[in-house]
Amino acid sequence: MTTTTQVGIKCSCGSDKFEMPKNPKPSDIITCARCGASGRHDQVMRQAGQQIKSAVEKQLKDAFRKAGFK
Repeated sequence: MTTTTQVGIKCSCGSDKFEMPKNPKPSDIITCARCGASGRHDQVMRQAGQQIKSAVEKQLKDAFRKAGFK
């Protein structure tokens, strides 16, 4: 059984809603509810981690820049 879940990551189409099993395993397929793009859970989570890391790095750089650091 799959459900549509809203998570804090986005597909390349901009959607943050995905269809996935309730308790996904690494080999389970996750599908974007908008465009239908799909990938394995472990690969999608790895990509999400990279997106989060990039976002945090940008926020930190912006915060330090505003504080006068270069």
